[in-house]
Amino acid sequence: MPKTTCIECDAVIRVDDPVEGDIIVCPECGVELEIIDIDPLDVDYPLDDDWEEDDWEDED
Repeated sequence: MPKTTCIECDAVIRVDDPVEGDIIVCPECGVELEIIDIDPLDVDYPLDDDWEEDDWEDED
């Protein structure tokens, strides 16, 4: 079974059948993570689907 480490709490997360793009939940801290690669298994914080580039404001 593939495994990875939670980027929030460093817990080991095992995934039965990882699919790139799926959202998983860390069993230790409950954070939602997106599977970004399956070989090797890697996760990251999911992007907000409502996010748009215009949401960033210039700090000038």
